[in-house]
Amino acid sequence: MTGDALGKPLGLQVEWRTLEIVAVLLALMIQTGAVSVLLLESDGGLGSGPRMILRAMALPGYAVTLVILARYYVPFLALLRQNLPMALFLVLPFLSAFWSIGPSVTLRRAIAIFFSILMCYVLAIRFTPRQFLVLSTLVIAATLILSLLAIVALPGLAFMPQGPELRGVFVHKNVLGWYAAFGLLLSAALGADRTLGLRPFAISVFVAALVCLLLSQSGTALVTAALAVAFTVFYALLRRARPLGRSFLTLLVLQSTVLFAASVNSFVPALLEGMGKDATLTGRVPLWDLVDQAILRRPVLGYGYQAFWSEGSGEAWVIWTKLVWMAPHAHNGYRDTLLSLGLVGLALLVVVIVRALRQGAALLSREPSEPWLVLNVLVAVFLVMNMTESLLLQQNNFLFILFVTAALMFSRRETPT
Repeated sequence: MTGDALGKPLGLQVEWRTLEIVAVLLALMIQTGAVSVLLLESDGGLGSGPRMILRAMALPGYAVTLVILARYYVPFLALLRQNLPMALFLVLPFLSAFWSIGPSVTLRRAIAIFFSILMCYVLAIRFTPRQFLVLSTLVIAATLILSLLAIVALPGLAFMPQGPELRGVFVHKNVLGWYAAFGLLLSAALGADRTLGLRPFAISVFVAALVCLLLSQSGTALVTAALAVAFTVFYALLRRARPLGRSFLTLLVLQSTVLFAASVNSFVPALLEGMGKDATLTGRVPLWDLVDQAILRRPVLGYGYQAFWSEGSGEAWVIWTKLVWMAPHAHNGYRDTLLSLGLVGLALLVVVIVRALRQGAALLSREPSEPWLVLNVLVAVFLVMNMTESLLLQQNNFLFILFVTAALMFSRRETPT
């Protein structure tokens, strides 16, 4: 790896910059939850004790975030102004404690999402898009390598309890699959960037990601990888298209996305049933029906940030009893946003998303030498993933941090100070 891949400045600044990079890398690694498999209890879940350990592990990262933002408070305040809708998500989870069905749960998790988003500001302020690409690839590479090593070192934990699917250092095969899919995307972009000279490293990460993706046997991860390819083609065409062609491509993708979203509950289950697959999307369809009913009971403000799926939630127990399994979330990031923050939170989220898509596409055409293409693809894939998974507004979640950081980088480059 070249010495300036992360833009280390010369002279007396080297020591601080090196410390900063190492601290951020460690903080991001903790956000992946890559050690959580070591804390699993006999029933395969995470009890209160292990959860406290995971929360304690995140504290040094929070401290690093505060120190860096205090040192660079001027660009931090400028970025807050440049993307006010995103900045409001630093506050809204705390405000939701006033109407939350579990105020203590909401406050505790609001603190976690507060620092998770602040970490994104650190990344957007202190690293260029190309440096962010290197950092993200390093973090994902570490999780993939550890997962492969776990096959030998921890064979009893590295695989799913009821099958041969690899989960590595994560609690579920799907999580490893997601990281592998994003690893394929980021390593491919890193290898294609000739300015960094990191092609051998990128190829190694790509191979590790491909192996983990196949060993995880995760259907959702394969779909994620396919989405990454499709969106890469779309944004590559968009970058070269003239204004009229750009408008046509954008409308085509928007219509396809709306059609997919509308068909998840109806057409897709029928198609899967015809193919002999699980027509309920592994129980998601009946879950969504019950979640939609709960949303309609408190549509405007929701139940409070992250309070709905807590053990003290009577509404959640109604759903769990009917399903005969304890869903940890709605398996849909947009539905979970409605449960947490209602239409108010969803409307704010839509503004954040629309701004990110618009600003990212504009930068793609204006600054083709920067890695805006991979950041646009990352954002698009993440948003589509949340139609069947719940990663939006998730505290201490590395993939959500990638999304928010990309959106903030778009705003920082696109919006005048």
